[in-house]
Amino acid sequence: MEIGFTVASGAGAGLGIGSSTLLKALTLSNFTFDNNDEPGVVIGTIGNRTERSTLTVVPNDGRFLIDGDNLVVGPSASSAGEIAVYVRETLPEAINSPRETRFALVKEEVPPAVDPDRYMFFGSRARMPSGNIVTAAAGTNYVCSKIIISSPQYKTRTFKFHLPGFASTEGGNSPQETIVTGTVGAPGNSVIVDALYARIAGVFYQCKFGGNNGVTVADQTNGQWTDDLTTSDVAPESDIELWLFYHTAVGEKIWPVYRVQKHRGERIWGANDNASLLGFMADPLADSTAALDTGYGTQAQPQYYGPDAFMVAKGDWDGRPVALAFVDSIGESRQEYSAAADARGMIGWLRRWLDKDASIGRIPFCMIGMPGAGSVREYTGSGATIATRRRDIIREIIAFNGGEWPFTVVVNQLGQNDTSTSYNTWFNTNYRSNVTRIRAEYPGVKIVAFTPLGRTDIQRNVTLTSVGTVATATVATGTAGLQTGQTLSISGATPAAYNGSYVITVVDANTFRYNFAGGTSPATGTIRANDLGLSADYQLYTAQNSYPADGTDASGKWRLRNDIVAKTSACCDDAIDTYTSWVSSVKAGAWPGMLELPSTALTAQSGTDGVVTYNTITVADASIFRPEQQINIYSGPEGVARLSTQVVGSISGNVITYQGPSAVVLPIGSVVRPSPAAQEASTPISLVHPYPVVIDRIVAGIAQSEKTKLQAA
Repeated sequence: MEIGFTVASGAGAGLGIGSSTLLKALTLSNFTFDNNDEPGVVIGTIGNRTERSTLTVVPNDGRFLIDGDNLVVGPSASSAGEIAVYVRETLPEAINSPRETRFALVKEEVPPAVDPDRYMFFGSRARMPSGNIVTAAAGTNYVCSKIIISSPQYKTRTFKFHLPGFASTEGGNSPQETIVTGTVGAPGNSVIVDALYARIAGVFYQCKFGGNNGVTVADQTNGQWTDDLTTSDVAPESDIELWLFYHTAVGEKIWPVYRVQKHRGERIWGANDNASLLGFMADPLADSTAALDTGYGTQAQPQYYGPDAFMVAKGDWDGRPVALAFVDSIGESRQEYSAAADARGMIGWLRRWLDKDASIGRIPFCMIGMPGAGSVREYTGSGATIATRRRDIIREIIAFNGGEWPFTVVVNQLGQNDTSTSYNTWFNTNYRSNVTRIRAEYPGVKIVAFTPLGRTDIQRNVTLTSVGTVATATVATGTAGLQTGQTLSISGATPAAYNGSYVITVVDANTFRYNFAGGTSPATGTIRANDLGLSADYQLYTAQNSYPADGTDASGKWRLRNDIVAKTSACCDDAIDTYTSWVSSVKAGAWPGMLELPSTALTAQSGTDGVVTYNTITVADASIFRPEQQINIYSGPEGVARLSTQVVGSISGNVITYQGPSAVVLPIGSVVRPSPAAQEASTPISLVHPYPVVIDRIVAGIAQSEKTKLQAA
């Protein structure tokens, strides 16, 4: 900081009568540098300099130099800590020349750069191309996508970005790279990239492609790399905006990559021509184009093209682990999409845990997987089953990286989608197959595996009879976890009058009753009763998820956990056990019920007559929620008779805005409970993907000290 000035003895000597030029106090744009900064590195830009003046450093001992308007590191050594330096400004005609401004610089002691010439993965917000293909519409076939990547906890300065010519499918065949603009084996349209800029600290740097401003990305190719982009040093934990301008003809296809995170300043703009988009460079927070900005904070939000997760950077990498992460939907992001992202763009429990600033610090990573990914399909296949393009892109990085990997450790979160009715197939044929390929591809790499999360049903099969308007449900698996006065959702019954959400009375260990409109008895169909995850005791273990591991195929999930922890058959070199971070406190192997999770209450009534709609509620403490969290509102004070189920769209103070409207009257004191996980559209409905409340529980529950396992042996 600028903390004073002096005017040298004899200032103004020899001036002509009437001189009025007065030198001002100088300013400096930055005051910190570190022990990794080599001579010539800019510390800060000097401001308030008078035209035609000269600048010198006092004392002129070589520790610092002037380069134009910049104060730079000099060739002489300096000590860590606070350093006082004077910058002398001289202008003969000024009445107070020479004038000295004192700056208090701070030299920080940071770990020495391990390999400043090695490209390493750094864009932890970035993701792989995957999802649903996007079709260019009239009026928006020219597009600018702006995403924001937060840099690691060390300086970076030289970058390479990658644009893909494919995307992976999400779902049963994932991660096969078969989302293409044509058909597999018959390439479709290319995507024309008009320009790519990196905006850092307000300055736009244009990326080049073989010296050109733009490039054509052909379908069913690995894609295109930018040339090396070297900038001024990018400070640790800085935001790097990536502005991609691209186009196709109307009706042509574009590979999906990003759901923009608007609350972080990310945007998606469309127009009839590229020139119309360039104006946003002067207005970077202008609203996204409405026609492209749909489904925000939901799975339906479109995913737009942009530089993928293979972005790499050189800089003052300090030797901390950098991870190549093999993941599926549970690790990659779900159940979060965009609006739930934190300040650095992290969504999902694994991203948030790796990026948390604790223990050995934030761990940079490249998540090479996506929703649906399974070990048996990863890094293998060809033609209609190809899943090797991403592997080959990493080979390209290694080639221009002097033979060095852009990572130091492999994280393996896969396992959920390797399920089989035979545990031998699950573990040996499926799960370990990709481990074998990883070890062959990266000889000697350390593999750290995370144990899987559980899967439980929240519906139980029932039979229904009735007398008049009283229905009696018989539950062969029991009524454990149910209580009189709570709401259950009944589905699958004929006549349909039996179906709906009803407040029940528990009769005994296998029976409950509820009032309804009446109907033929007995009801027919596959009838299920769902408590929406209110109580862990009501949950049932799904197939291959029976707890505890007992050596049978039925307990395959927990046998996998045990084998990972034991590092059986070299399936990993170390393990991080997730179990205690997410599991219920009342039932082993089950998800926590809403009754175990934080809750709050309405402080003002919402709704008036059950007809007029609203979309906000005011609660005592909204800090336990974030956007995209499903919430259930129950009658107070017991909080078990359900009134409404909604999804949080946004939060301001203690006011929660829903994603959609509601007309249900919610009195003061109504209890608001977060759902633990998404209800998967399966039969029966089950809990698999954690909602934000459990994501936070997992991040807090896995000790940050476990990150030390990611360090190379």
